[in-house]
Amino acid sequence: MFRYLARRHDRKHILRSLQRQERIHHRSIEFGYDTSLAFAVNEAEDKYASSGELAFKKISDGELFFSPILPAEPVKEEENSVTFQSDITTSDEQNNTFECVVTDSGSKDHALVVFHHWYARNRYHTFSKFFAAKGITVIEATLPYHFSRGSDEYSEEQFFNASLGRSVRSMRQAVLDGRKIVRWLYNQGYNKISVVGMCLGGTVAGLIAAQEEKVDKAVLMVSPGSPADLVWTAETMKSLRDRIEPAMSLEDLRTAWGLINLEMHIFGLTRPRLDMMFVLGKEDTITRPEASDRVIELLTKCNRSPEVLRLNCGHSSVGIFPYNIIAARKVLRFLKETPSLAELWDVRGFRYDFSEV
Repeated sequence: MFRYLARRHDRKHILRSLQRQERIHHRSIEFGYDTSLAFAVNEAEDKYASSGELAFKKISDGELFFSPILPAEPVKEEENSVTFQSDITTSDEQNNTFECVVTDSGSKDHALVVFHHWYARNRYHTFSKFFAAKGITVIEATLPYHFSRGSDEYSEEQFFNASLGRSVRSMRQAVLDGRKIVRWLYNQGYNKISVVGMCLGGTVAGLIAAQEEKVDKAVLMVSPGSPADLVWTAETMKSLRDRIEPAMSLEDLRTAWGLINLEMHIFGLTRPRLDMMFVLGKEDTITRPEASDRVIELLTKCNRSPEVLRLNCGHSSVGIFPYNIIAARKVLRFLKETPSLAELWDVRGFRYDFSEV
């Protein structure tokens, strides 16, 4: 019965996503290489800067691309939020600062930075409150062009689209923003810092974990290791694939988006003192589990086997009963190592809202 309900839930959300794409078809960003955008720190000033290779040939190229630019100092701190200046300056002024929602646990033992999914419409309040009650302070990041960083209802289209350089630039901005949060938390005196992300937010979390040595644990939930494979195989990405495929093959796109492909960052993901966990949906028709399996296999070959949870559900249904409870229990155990029985019992009220993908 649960699998039937999960399939029905996933179909509803897939249909909603396809309807949204139909509504904004006239505003979709068309295919373009736009490689100079990927390397522009200031979109206006670097508009005519020479472009580089989107596929890095040496590990140092990737490290340099994701190196912090500005200090990890907030521009505003309030009781339940902190706001930073982004390292990347885009033409959309609202996108150039980002707010983090803070749910304080009252302890400096552990902080968890959460990266939401693409086209998120709601924060993960239940998630944050639960972990804060268990002694883990939760900081909810805001991906580029989402929530307060968006100038209109469809700004999220700017984050991931058929413009190769623009998509890489947005992912780079998200990674640099995330590294800034981690460095700030480290300066605040937190003993452990973990990252967790859902869908493309998980890819961002993985890239941060690969580059930022202050990250101790990373949880990737229904997250694509390869954004190129997401475009090519996801049930909700046909429109985006149709704009890219006339110009390049899947292998070409994998190469072009090598900078944001977790398979190209295995060296960073296998560093000492980094523990990783993957949460996969066996029936996920958006983030196909086979793509994540490639990353898992590479990590295993490097003797850094991650913890893997495979649920009998799809993509959005990972956030509904009973799969949300199973995932929450396993993630809590992974983060805290030995949660109490009372803590495990409290996950029964969990629910994620994957309203869009």
